[in-house]
Amino acid sequence: MQEAFARLSQLFSRRPGEEMIKNPFFSAVLGLMAGLLLGYVLAEQQPVPPAKAMQMASAPSMPPQQTQVEEEKPEAHRDVEAEAGRLRDLLAKNPEDVDLMRALGNLYFDGGRWEEARIWYERVLEKIGDNADVETDLAVVYRNLKQPDRALNLLEKVVREDPSHWQGWYNLAVVQHFDLHEHEKALESLGKLEALAKENPSIPDVSGLASQIRS
Repeated sequence: MQEAFARLSQLFSRRPGEEMIKNPFFSAVLGLMAGLLLGYVLAEQQPVPPAKAMQMASAPSMPPQQTQVEEEKPEAHRDVEAEAGRLRDLLAKNPEDVDLMRALGNLYFDGGRWEEARIWYERVLEKIGDNADVETDLAVVYRNLKQPDRALNLLEKVVREDPSHWQGWYNLAVVQHFDLHEHEKALESLGKLEALAKENPSIPDVSGLASQIRS
């Protein structure tokens, strides 16, 4: 190592007018060599990573249909509560404002607080009656509350009343395939979804779901 550094020192000590320094390719190679040598020295000084970190790095990934739920961070919980408090204050002044009710449902939905999301989505539907978007969101909430039959019934209603509602077909296929194991029905729902996707370029790519159901 000392000899290598000595050689580099001699090269760098050349005057700017000398031929090798004028050559940009040689300068790039020289810089690369210096970086590699410096990196080698620094790497030799780094501590060995702990065994736990190595085990985590080598752990197999989870299956695609399986999700890992992370603990809610305290600051995220505080943010949800702060925004919920603001919306509740507004709702106290406008108790019939269904947009505020739905905003509360969306807030709890995004925070994974399914029971609270259920309460507000159901309250919205009590006020306005049928609404495919809210019903689809509520169906997702039911699924996360381990009530796939309620999710199924609601999603079947959505696509029956609005066959063009692609989110309804998407979530229906998910519930049928992963929760109820009704694979033939899931394939039918997937076919409806793919037909809509061919006609409507704004529908996101559904090939990931399709590959899971068909496998």
